[in-house]
Amino acid sequence: MSNVVKANDMYKSVVCKVLFVFIHAAFTLACSGIGQIRPEQKRKPITEDKTMNGLTRQELINRATKYGDPILATLRKPETVVEQIPTDFFSDGAIYRVSTRPPDRPRVYNLGVWGQESIILLNNEPDNYFELAANAGLRLNSGSKVEYVTTLLDVTRDFTGGIQILHNIGDSWWLPSPSPEESRLRDELIGKYTNIVKGPSLSNDTGSTVIVYLIRDRALVKANAKVENDGRIEIKDEVLEPLMPTVMLK
Repeated sequence: MSNVVKANDMYKSVVCKVLFVFIHAAFTLACSGIGQIRPEQKRKPITEDKTMNGLTRQELINRATKYGDPILATLRKPETVVEQIPTDFFSDGAIYRVSTRPPDRPRVYNLGVWGQESIILLNNEPDNYFELAANAGLRLNSGSKVEYVTTLLDVTRDFTGGIQILHNIGDSWWLPSPSPEESRLRDELIGKYTNIVKGPSLSNDTGSTVIVYLIRDRALVKANAKVENDGRIEIKDEVLEPLMPTVMLK
């Protein structure tokens, strides 16, 4: 009996050692591949058709030269964050968000690009957004109109602040240290608008109007954005609450 036990123990020991060697080898192989890019994964160079996906920072700098500082200086700083905003409704254009980092004052620049070298600043300039759309191969359908409108609201905001687009009333950036009266008003507003405020959506009535609930200058607003066939947007605001107990965005 003792010989059988010893044999079993030896068998288990051998199996454990084999499993250990196998797991270690597999782990080493997996780790060796982390961070490596297969040839088919490498970013393709921008071709002549200019799909605008993945412009390098230097390419943005070259285009932004006409604006000079502070945009140019911000782009040249390595700590500056540059990201491309999703714009599936453009076939030949893109939008890049350029965000400063400390110790610089917080600022965001939104830059539209198209073609071989064109660039346009979008902050505070809705007409510039429409110029971008006119040159960037705008493709609109019922599914893309909502994104097209919310992108307009996002990228044409001020350099240092702007609006907050809501998906429900609870998303509101409430005051962090409200007074008793502000707390009471917050709870009252949540109860009042829980079943009213919702995320951006296409109106069922027209099929061309996008409804967006947002906060601008601490006012709760229902924006009715009508998208024209040429890509221009006409927005009519309905102020629901003139003074929300929320933080000021600019």
